[in-house]
Amino acid sequence: KFARDPLTLPQLSTLLDRATRGIPADFLDRFGNHLNDLYLIVNNVLGVPAGAYVYHWDQKQLELLKPGDFREKAGYLGLEQQIPADAAVDVFFLADLKKILERYGNRGYRAVQLEAGILGGKLYLAAYAQSLGASGLTFYDDDVVSFFSPHARGKSAIFLIALGRSAARK
Repeated sequence: KFARDPLTLPQLSTLLDRATRGIPADFLDRFGNHLNDLYLIVNNVLGVPAGAYVYHWDQKQLELLKPGDFREKAGYLGLEQQIPADAAVDVFFLADLKKILERYGNRGYRAVQLEAGILGGKLYLAAYAQSLGASGLTFYDDDVVSFFSPHARGKSAIFLIALGRSAARK
């Protein structure tokens, strides 16, 4: 359970930086490449307007896709659960499975899932290291892609992790 307290921009930056430093994997051309793209619903981060974003790994920057308060939408997308609505940030992993499957065959889906699991684990560790909470969740696949479109058009939803301040620690 999350409190609706804010995270700071340095906390969010640390979370994203630590998760996206790359993984050594034989399915990536080089260290630092990735299969998953990170899309965020920012609900409450000091210094970051509420809205929907995509994270650019190479520039370490967020791009605002649409401004607004999407708490209720985050709750709906997260299978109508309260956790993503209460989280300060929800990170959705999306991947272009068509391209990935063309390149890697059936192994591509497993590679996308493996990478998402490792990156999600890194987000968990970075959250806990900052005394924050994290929760992996499931979601309405097509609705997630639709919400982040047109930018996410053609991608598939892979994983969701909600991040914030634990209500139990208050």
